[in-house]
Amino acid sequence: MTIARCGSWWLAIVGSAAAFAAQAGQADIKPFAAQYVAAFNAKDASRLVALYGSGARACLAAEKTNARDFYDFTLAMMWRDVISAQHTATLSPVNEGNLKAVETFGHFPVKPTHELHIDYQEGDDSNTIIVYLVQENGVWRADQPCASEGYIKQFRAETPARNARLAHFKALAAAMREPLRAQLMALLRDHKTGTATDRYKDASGQDMQTSMFVIDQLAHEGR
Repeated sequence: MTIARCGSWWLAIVGSAAAFAAQAGQADIKPFAAQYVAAFNAKDASRLVALYGSGARACLAAEKTNARDFYDFTLAMMWRDVISAQHTATLSPVNEGNLKAVETFGHFPVKPTHELHIDYQEGDDSNTIIVYLVQENGVWRADQPCASEGYIKQFRAETPARNARLAHFKALAAAMREPLRAQLMALLRDHKTGTATDRYKDASGQDMQTSMFVIDQLAHEGR
């Protein structure tokens, strides 16, 4: 309301300043994004942890010491993917709705102010990695919640069932016969995961969720 009364010239100045700030922020995030992608694709936990803020690093160190099973599982899930060289890195203010959902896992040592979205697509396959960010001494640092004791307890309680599901998906992938296996592997090499999932679902009679996990297992084996 106040800005509108100041006239269009003020709106133009404010708009230009906001655009300049956004462009500067995007340029500023590129070095951090490049380091994050390199550490992620190298599956180098030490390099990745070094990119986090001091509070998050303390949480990760505690998880590695006191909840190694949870720490190793989290890394293993991350390492199943590879970020394409043809990716884009975009900085945006933190989405409060997303933040509330993430905080069901634990609490942030420092509330993040921004999100880094790393988007990549190969063929029909696309993915987005969201990295929460804080600034520490004028430098961008990654942030993540410290897992609560309750969440880790729940994770451990669910481990037998989770391992049984994973064993089931692995068994289905291993039992897959030719020529279906070769056809699905060709689709995965062409980055047509959705088509491969539908093809497996139709051929096997499995439900969609099971089909997705079996195809994910097949893709993981093919990497």
